[in-house]
Amino acid sequence: MNQRLQLKPDEPQFPWEGAERFAACNFAFGDLFRNLPAEMAFDGHIDVPTLLAAAGAIAGFAAQRALFAQADAWPAGMHIATTRAGQTFYFGDPLNNMLVPASRDDTPLRLWPLAAGAAASASVTPPDVAAMFAHVTTIIGHDSDFYPSPAGARPKLPCVELLKRAWPLARDCFDGKLSGKVLREEGVVPQRWRPVVAAYVAHYGLRQSQAALDAVTGVTVLMESAIYASKIDSKRIENA
Repeated sequence: MNQRLQLKPDEPQFPWEGAERFAACNFAFGDLFRNLPAEMAFDGHIDVPTLLAAAGAIAGFAAQRALFAQADAWPAGMHIATTRAGQTFYFGDPLNNMLVPASRDDTPLRLWPLAAGAAASASVTPPDVAAMFAHVTTIIGHDSDFYPSPAGARPKLPCVELLKRAWPLARDCFDGKLSGKVLREEGVVPQRWRPVVAAYVAHYGLRQSQAALDAVTGVTVLMESAIYASKIDSKRIENA
């Protein structure tokens, strides 16, 4: 992800334009897009798989937090699983639908269509999203540290550790503590828009990464990280 973002005519426009606090969403998008690469640098170098995994993890975790924030009660169809190691994970269609749209109306608001669109922009067929969900489930079942499945594009840190490092920046961006502070309280991004902002950061990051990493691998790294991050117990991140 470069410091300067150049939008092209064929790229999707932001769906929050005209919505309440659209300016806060714009500030959060710009702040996260510009600052995440430096936050994810190791030894002064940006590792593309690590950066994409971080962007995906932020989007997935933000989707989980938005789902639970908007529900007055425990969402129907959601389940809690506890592994042998005592770790808690969330499963269910309501959570999956925060990443993969259940209806046409949700398409511009979900991560998977945007990630698939980045692959399509490189004229390649997107990877199988069902296989990515299966990979995540398998790793959770084995109680292993999570890494995306592409063997040649392993991030520098497992997903939980990567998210612990990336989420404080994302939260500050969403809370308007960077550029959004000029708006004061109006600079805070509503929960429902946070995963959408993160999904568009991921989309543009994928498109800019294609010179360094093939599109299918990039989408797989990002989406599998998002799926896993959406399922982890928030206490492991928010209280870290």
